[in-house]
This record gives sequence, C-alpha cells and structure tokens, in this order.
Amino acid sequence: MMNNKKTKKTDLEGKKTTLFLVGMVVALSFTLFAFEWKQPVRKPMIVQGSTDYFPPEDLVIPRTQTENAEPEKPIIKLPVFKVIKDDIKINEELIWEGEEPDEPVMIDFGNIMETGKDPGEENLDGILNIAEVMPEFPGGDAALLSYLARNVKYPLIAQENGIEGKVFVTFVIDETGNIFNVTLTRGVDSALDLEAIRVVKSMPRWKPGKQGNTEVKVRYTVPISFVLQ
Repeated sequence: MMNNKKTKKTDLEGKKTTLFLVGMVVALSFTLFAFEWKQPVRKPMIVQGSTDYFPPEDLVIPRTQTENAEPEKPIIKLPVFKVIKDDIKINEELIWEGEEPDEPVMIDFGNIMETGKDPGEENLDGILNIAEVMPEFPGGDAALLSYLARNVKYPLIAQENGIEGKVFVTFVIDETGNIFNVTLTRGVDSALDLEAIRVVKSMPRWKPGKQGNTEVKVRYTVPISFVLQ
C-alpha cells in the first residue's frame, strides 16, 4: 500500500514538471512571435502605364497663396498751358478826345461832337448832337469808367497778332434812357470793333438828356482804346 501511494505521488510530481515546461515553451513561442511580427508598410499607389505620383490619403499639402503683383502704372505727362490774362488795365482818370495821356491806357472814353454840325442843331430824326443837360450813365463818369473796365475784354486773337488802336462807337440815348442805334463810327480791327460794340449794347439804361424841361434824344460817342502793354 505504501509503495502504491509513493508511486502516484511521484507520477503527479513528474506531470507538474512536464506541464510547467510545456507552458514555458508556449510562452516563449508567443514572445518570439511578437518580436518577429512586422507592421506592413503602406506604399504609394502607382498606376500601371503612368508616371504620375499619387500620395497617400493622409498626406496634406499646405496651400500657398502668392500675391499678384500689380502692373506698373504708366506715368502720363500733361502738357503745360500758359494762361494769357485778358484783363484790361485802364487809366483811372477820364481822358477826353484830343488829349494825349502821358502813358498808354487800355480804355478811354469821352463825349465827341459831330464835326461840321451845330452842337445844338436837331437832326431830321429829332436827335440832338448835344443837349443843355447831357445824358448820364448811372452813377456818373466814374461809374461808366468802372463798367467799361469790368466788361471790356481784349480779344485774344488781337493780342496774339499785336493789334491795338482806338475804336469809336456812336449810339443814341432816347427820352427814357434806353440805348439804340449803336453804330461803328471808326474801327481798327473786326475783333476790337465787335468787342467795343458788344460792351456798348450791354450798358444799362442811362439818365436821359434834357433840353429845357423836356427829355430828348441825344447822340453820344464813346472812344474805347485797346493798347498792348
């Protein structure tokens, strides 16, 4: 009986040793297999017959922005124009016909009587050459001079061609002070003549002349001098 118990105990111990060894072999096998395991490498896809490269899906190419350079703007040179002033300088004092000024003036004016006629003689049309009370520009002679200075413009074409001279314009002031029958008595150049006539026609109503207590029509002549300085 004792021998049988010892034999069973010995067999059991031998089986434990064997199982332990088998377990160790299995564990070592798994460990070795784990070390030898290789992760498959993902390779780029190549399409047969094409040399184009297709990157993997997880490859991100950053977007680069380039600023478009603005084209250089051409430099435009503008021509330089010279401005010619057409303002007319005038002598500040009244110049009467027949009087020679010391210095040339741009504009002068005065009353001029018709030659060969009696100053008080009335023409057939009822117009006097001179009246007891002569017509007057609103504000007097100084205002007339100022009006001419503001409104007479030296024609540019006459300036460019060096044309100057004195233009005589005759007109009639009726009983109400209105101006009519504006005519050129003596001209110099068409440009100067037309400018002188234009300014005379643009004048406002005058104070009419009188013969006694009656308003009458009076003929009046204004000389306008154009002088280049």
